[in-house]
Amino acid sequence: MNRSLRKLAGVACAAAGSWYVARTLLRRQRDFSYAGKTVLVTGGARGLGLVLARNLVAEGARVVICARTGEQLIDAAKELALRGGEVMAFACDVRDQDAVEQMVAEVTASWGPIDVLINVAGIIEVGPLDSMTVDDFRRSMDTHCFGPLHTTLAVLPGMRSRGWGRIVNIASLGGKRAVPHMTPYAASKFALVGLSSGLRAELAQENILVTTVCPGLLRTGSPRNAGFKGRHRDEYAWFSIGDSLPLLSMNADRAAKQILKACRHGDAEIVLSGMGSFAAALQSLAPNFTAELASLANRLLPPMGGIGRASARGHESHSRWSPSVLTTLGDEAAERNNEY
Repeated sequence: MNRSLRKLAGVACAAAGSWYVARTLLRRQRDFSYAGKTVLVTGGARGLGLVLARNLVAEGARVVICARTGEQLIDAAKELALRGGEVMAFACDVRDQDAVEQMVAEVTASWGPIDVLINVAGIIEVGPLDSMTVDDFRRSMDTHCFGPLHTTLAVLPGMRSRGWGRIVNIASLGGKRAVPHMTPYAASKFALVGLSSGLRAELAQENILVTTVCPGLLRTGSPRNAGFKGRHRDEYAWFSIGDSLPLLSMNADRAAKQILKACRHGDAEIVLSGMGSFAAALQSLAPNFTAELASLANRLLPPMGGIGRASARGHESHSRWSPSVLTTLGDEAAERNNEY
């Protein structure tokens, strides 16, 4: 028995070693430099999109950012230009396919085909299921699933003409295991994970590699601009505190560096390291257990009430708990990342 176990262990170690060597060689073969590449970042005016754009400018990329909010877009473009970047900025809602196609056509006319697409644009509504409407689900699906589909279809002709391209879709751990009080968000991120995985399988043969990114909570400062329903002050308190605590959330700049590294290597999927990796592993190993944990967590969250199905922004939902010393890191991130 011991001899059999030793043989099995030897085979497993050999297989793991071979896989590691093959993976390392493949990643080196796929590696590239961002210098001189044209990169489109949706949702690039603030939060994670802006942090990614800063890192891309530092790498020498020509950066295109788009967002729905014009004023924040102008501020972001000015900042990136002051950092020495070549920048184009567009007021564009990724839910509007015609607007997306027009934006990509203008970029292509000026700079040529887009080399790298990073889909970051997103919305969040937080509250119990009874506070959500069908329109909330539609908006989430339009933003997180159809938005990336629109941008992907728009950039594909240029990537195919060059025989090379990279697409990065920022999904979520919420697209692996639904988080209570964020059901529209989770449902749409599940859809994005499926879309991204399917695109990867079909486009890899054309040397267009799609990377799915599944982060947990990131300290970007985004809760200020998220929507909160029901007992909105209590909802904002738990969400913004969790988004700020170092053990639960991840520094946005560190996350951006991991995302750009995964894109360079052409990785199929990355779960951002930290608590996210542990949560993803637990979900894979014990899905029933994690489902029970989610149900238990839901019992601790605020019940229905307050403003009901109406929605208030985070900055309209302050309480004695948030902002407070518990949200210091998140508040600092909001100031850095154009969330005010």
